[in-house]
Amino acid sequence: MFLAGELVPAWLIFTSSLVMLAACGLCAWYAPWTSVRLVPTRQHLLLGGICGCVVIWLMSVHIIDNLWLHFLGITALVTLVGLRFALLVGAVATLLFALLIKQSVAGVPTGWLATVAAPAIVSRLVVYKVRALRSNNLFLYLLGVGFAGGMLAMLATVVTALALLLLCGQQAWVTEAMQNWPLLLLILFPEGFINGMTVTTLTVFFPHLVKTFDEDHYLGE
Repeated sequence: MFLAGELVPAWLIFTSSLVMLAACGLCAWYAPWTSVRLVPTRQHLLLGGICGCVVIWLMSVHIIDNLWLHFLGITALVTLVGLRFALLVGAVATLLFALLIKQSVAGVPTGWLATVAAPAIVSRLVVYKVRALRSNNLFLYLLGVGFAGGMLAMLATVVTALALLLLCGQQAWVTEAMQNWPLLLLILFPEGFINGMTVTTLTVFFPHLVKTFDEDHYLGE
């Protein structure tokens, strides 16, 4: 979700900007940059992640003025590059998306919170939960992290977006969204399918590229 900057109050822009800068600063400080420098493939994944997110987001639905709705792809991004890099890649992608749709960068922090931060954190929590089961069933990873993780990530974005709309004073939009809640199912399944197929394909054919996938645990003897 991307909300035009003119609809976001100044205090929310300021607060969300501080959260975004602090989170990205910590991620940049603690991110394993050495592995990225030593493995060129990781560099390609980061650049590809930025491009992939922007492309997916540009296929957005603009049925309400100053509000863009789109699929995320964040769950697949988290499985490939990890949470810290996903937050950084998502920040760059959100900025590029705002520039491409010719919107003020004032809407970037709230867009990042709803589109990147919330689903990325939920996706990482799903990975932890799947690992905690200590099962070496490959389908548990593919279905749990990919499909279910993608749907839960979208659900997190929806909840965060509704909260941001309330803070922006858009009560009418929130009420209308709550009245049409069954439509949520129409976006949860496609999001799960997109991420699930992406994670499944990369895990099966290129398991070494998927950072959150333990090849020895799932594919070893």
